[in-house]
Amino acid sequence: MKRLWLAVALASCLPAAGALGGNPTLVPGYAQRSISSSRQFIIYCPDVRVRLAVTGFVETAKSAVLETLGLADSWKLPIVVNLQPAATADPHRPASQFYFITTDDGTKIEVEVALREGDLKAARFPQQIIRAVLTEIAYRTRIPEGGARYEPPPAWLVEAIAERLHARVSGQAPHAALFRQLIETGKLPKVSDFLESNTEVMDNTSRTLYAACSWSLVEMLTELPGGRASLARLVRGLPDAGASSVGRLLAAYPSLGGNEAALEKWWTLGLARFSAADRFLALSVEETNNRLAPLLTFEVVTNPKKGTKTRFGFAEYREFVKLKSARPVLLSRAVDFAMLLPSAHPLMRPVVVEYQRLANELALGNAKGSAQSLEEVEHYRGLIVERMGRITDYLNWFEATQMPGLSGAFDDYLKAARAAESAAPMRRNDPLTRYIDQVEREFQ
Repeated sequence: MKRLWLAVALASCLPAAGALGGNPTLVPGYAQRSISSSRQFIIYCPDVRVRLAVTGFVETAKSAVLETLGLADSWKLPIVVNLQPAATADPHRPASQFYFITTDDGTKIEVEVALREGDLKAARFPQQIIRAVLTEIAYRTRIPEGGARYEPPPAWLVEAIAERLHARVSGQAPHAALFRQLIETGKLPKVSDFLESNTEVMDNTSRTLYAACSWSLVEMLTELPGGRASLARLVRGLPDAGASSVGRLLAAYPSLGGNEAALEKWWTLGLARFSAADRFLALSVEETNNRLAPLLTFEVVTNPKKGTKTRFGFAEYREFVKLKSARPVLLSRAVDFAMLLPSAHPLMRPVVVEYQRLANELALGNAKGSAQSLEEVEHYRGLIVERMGRITDYLNWFEATQMPGLSGAFDDYLKAARAAESAAPMRRNDPLTRYIDQVEREFQ
């Protein structure tokens, strides 16, 4: 049982002893039950160390969900986690099971896990907890009647939050190499196929790929204006879900273009961008401005019968805002701005975000306040470009005329930095570290 606890705590992303989840409550009179710090989770397990580790982890997992959706904690339905030791678990039952239970006594969500050695990874415990939290958010005010079917949370959202949680605990970077391989081999998944994927039939390799793509999708969605709020609306709209997965995503994010072709372009460009996540730093102000400039003009069909096109800039919005042919062009341009945003220089990102917002507003026919917004964003853009140009010119002049050699002013700092790199890392001596070290020694 001790070996199983260590596997749960380390291999399944559980912070030891609930280090990240607040202080759990040990319920008097219930030797096998603990209640989490938010009191939403009730954990049943005969091993107190496993129970406390899980009690902390479930709160950490819930925090990852709330952070991704941009929500505060206002739960209504309890979540019961039942951890069964190998001796009592039915060997023929799945490693983990998920239940949405409504009875005369009330409604609850239950996750049941069989602690069979070697099956902890197969139990996919983090995903089950994330799924439970998302289900509670979706149905807390619209509980399905007993026996009625409910729409589960999107598998891609569950996997993405699990990846975020794993990255937070492990400190590992995104899967840039994996995305590069997809692009180089021409095996990028179509967004429609990806959204409809069934994770239950995937092997480990396919699931790893799916989890990485899920992570990239949610990262791109949350970067969009109002991205987290839109993701929360998508989850809360699960009781009314009737359209396809693509349809639901486009309805939640109108800025993605309103059709599958625009969504596919955005998806492909996003994966391409993540494939280079470990290869480049942010663009300079000049480079950002050079990439932004071509996006500020676009062609719109002004005479459908003759197929005549006219090139407009955003400042000429009064001439095109009411043209139906302008809407898809503006939505496509909003996607282009979204793709530029992650690599833009930090000082230029507010400019890119504002143009993306303007493109979305004009696509909806809302031109109120556009004149003032355009004036302000262009003033800011010109100011940043001008001042950064002056700074660059000054540094170039100073380097060429005022620096005959190295000053040596930073020699002590460089020596200290090299010594720190070569020195053995300092060992922490806090109670949590000593506890983990003791557990590791026990199983060496």
